[in-house]
Parts: sequence; C-alpha cells; structure tokens
Amino acid sequence: MKTLGLVSCQEPKHRYRKASQEHIEIPNHLGRQFVVTAPNEVWVGDVTYIWTGNQWMYLAVVIDLFARKVIGW
Repeated sequence: MKTLGLVSCQEPKHRYRKASQEHIEIPNHLGRQFVVTAPNEVWVGDVTYIWTGNQWMYLAVVIDLFARKVIGW
C-alpha cells in the first residue's frame, strides 16, 4: 500500500458513556426456564434491524415458546 500511496480509512472507535439516569429494575419472570407445557403460556419477542439498500427498517416478531412459531410481527 505504501508504494502505491494508499492509506486506510477507519471509523473512529465508539466511546461508551454512562447513562445519566439508572434504568429501572425489570423482573425476570421467565428465569431462563424455557420448558413450556401448553400453547400461549409464554411469548417471547425479538427486534432486528434490516438494511434495505437506502434506509434501515426494523422487524419485531412475537414467538410462542411452546410451538416455536411466529405468532405476530
């Protein structure tokens, strides 16, 4: 790269900051017990961001943990 006069471009490192307010304590009702005996007892959710080529969009899904199937988005 030096002989060709090329230099790399790097993004600056992200600087993490401490929040000005503490987050409220949210109870963990599931307690990492993922064994479910009937449908509609436990629903879980996830959010992911998808680059569409010109903008970011997000996808939020709700999954029934018993059937392991998406029940809503």
